[in-house]
Amino acid sequence: MKRHASIVIAIIIAIVSVFAGMLLSRALFQPTASAVHGEGPANALEAGTVLDPPKPLPSFQLIDHTGNPFTNEHLQGRWTFVFFGFTNCPDVCPMTLHTLAQVEQSLADLPESERPRVTLISVDPARDTPEQLAKYVAYFNPSFVGVTGEEGALNEFTREVGVPVVITSTGDGAYTVDHSAAIFLINPQGEIRALFSPPHTPQAIAADYRQLVLGTDARSDG
Repeated sequence: MKRHASIVIAIIIAIVSVFAGMLLSRALFQPTASAVHGEGPANALEAGTVLDPPKPLPSFQLIDHTGNPFTNEHLQGRWTFVFFGFTNCPDVCPMTLHTLAQVEQSLADLPESERPRVTLISVDPARDTPEQLAKYVAYFNPSFVGVTGEEGALNEFTREVGVPVVITSTGDGAYTVDHSAAIFLINPQGEIRALFSPPHTPQAIAADYRQLVLGTDARSDG
């Protein structure tokens, strides 16, 4: 009886956490007045939602897949696609990283300084060591960066950014991880410039990137 009550309470907590994360994300990424009235850059994008003005990232101190510190400075100087996931993810994470690999490939004609970087930030630090992340991200693209860190630091970062994460025990030490499937586009100033919600298609994301970063609309060509 006690075990049944504990399971029910855990489910309720999980549901509440998911809705709290959804509400926080909605507050963070509510369309601007220009987007609502059909004006400005947000209206020109096919798959993404522009944040205008961009939202600064909170301060963070994490670790990359080489074991070196990863801070706000590492998301400055170049455009970066950031995705929150984990290496044991059965479907959403590998599909999203495969999509981002296709996006990067389709933007290979751009000068090096204008091509986006891709960073995976783990929401499962207990299992995602730097070594594990190094093998995982390299499978999709050797240039991809994997990031992990202390559980407290990651929890604070995802909470402040507005990424819902729910970890639910399934017994015998096992657990599941539910998280947002959104892709964030970070500008060279280290700010959130756009958000891409699923479903993701590489063609749409690449076209939006060109439109937002270069001011060109690839969909009008030919």
